[in-house]
Amino acid sequence: MEEIPLWYWLIVFFALGACVGSFYNVIVYRMPRGISLINPPSHCPLCKKHIPIRYNLPIVGWLWLRGKSACCNQPISVIYPIGESLCGLLGALSLFLAVAVGYGSVVPGLFSAPVLAPEVWANAFALFWLLLGAYPVIAVDCQYKLIPDSISVGGIVAGLLLSIIPGGITPFQSLLGAVAAGGGLYLLGWGATKILKKDAMGFGDVKLLAGYGALMGITGAVETLIVAAILGIVVMVPYGKISANKGNGSSQIPFGPFLAVAAPFMYLWGGTLFELYVKFVIGE
Repeated sequence: MEEIPLWYWLIVFFALGACVGSFYNVIVYRMPRGISLINPPSHCPLCKKHIPIRYNLPIVGWLWLRGKSACCNQPISVIYPIGESLCGLLGALSLFLAVAVGYGSVVPGLFSAPVLAPEVWANAFALFWLLLGAYPVIAVDCQYKLIPDSISVGGIVAGLLLSIIPGGITPFQSLLGAVAAGGGLYLLGWGATKILKKDAMGFGDVKLLAGYGALMGITGAVETLIVAAILGIVVMVPYGKISANKGNGSSQIPFGPFLAVAAPFMYLWGGTLFELYVKFVIGE
């Protein structure tokens, strides 16, 4: 492992990301429709025939079939290879950012240097989860107002497992982050619901932030919540006015996508942004 250069691991992370993206395509299609993610296995949505594994290869399968199903020769949406390619790029980006942050910058010879430090791997896998998880959260929550448990609850499990790797947050910090972030947002939503007399926070958002707490610790989760709230206000205010002008009574937009967008940024640069904020406010 010590002799393997970064460029090789970037290819591996791209392939892993594309495979995860293929699974996320299944989540985005099946979960809102109440279909099991496991049974039935991969099949054509038109003629219901089983899809052989060779045609299920991420990106390659779609190119091999030239964008048409092998069973009934019907077009296959280009969304599938686009989503897989995007997740592949995000997978490679997660490792690159972890290494670049570990070095402090992009230095000459970075791509040929081996990846050694355990904390770099811990950061890479955490960013892998955060970056790729944003895809199904945004796709499903924006359309169906749902957040897949495989991402929210899965984030809690991933955070606890990654905390075992030396150099990142400790298992205690991960567990405390999940409980405090999820519990804190639940209480905040409960209080807002009582005051506003209507649902103010979905439980999916609570579980999602708990997952971020497990990956980032309490501080990172709180920073993510604050930035997501700011982004939400920036988008919701003009969106609400536009909806009101069009006579659309439903101007609600989901909060999960804002959390998903804010999380990887705060994981990487939350500490730096907080220091800049303190210097700006206190002047020290």
